[in-house]
Amino acid sequence: MRETVLRDFFLGHATPLELTADVVGSTKKTGPLSFIVEIEDMDDEFLVTREMLVAICDAVLSGKLPPLELATIGFSLLASESFVWDAEDVMGDVIHDWSCPEINYPLTVDNVQRFKNWLLKQEPYPVKPQLASRPKHERPISRTEKKSLPRRGGRA
Repeated sequence: MRETVLRDFFLGHATPLELTADVVGSTKKTGPLSFIVEIEDMDDEFLVTREMLVAICDAVLSGKLPPLELATIGFSLLASESFVWDAEDVMGDVIHDWSCPEINYPLTVDNVQRFKNWLLKQEPYPVKPQLASRPKHERPISRTEKKSLPRRGGRA
């Protein structure tokens, strides 16, 4: 996944299908519960807005972006040194929800509509219950790491 393609999607310079083509296949399974996301970083800082995340939701709701790819996008946003947003805003909650669906919300079309409603303030973001403390051997664990890729030619 190239951060520049995500940025270009946010700016309206890349289509949902171009974003999908770039994101699909970026996450590689390396073990039973281990994953690597291959990401090509960009140089400049970029401010993400609610409207930009709503556009991602719309791409899923229109069938142009598979819902499961939100995990890669969410992780990429969190792992990025370039993408920034208001951490006090519901945006941070939604990005975390996308990045770890196994402990947040499954990435279904119905839940993507909920994400959109939360971002548009049409529904309040729900209070999440605290996870019960369980013995280590009973906890579901997954591990996702970023693998930085060398930059290709073109814009940064």
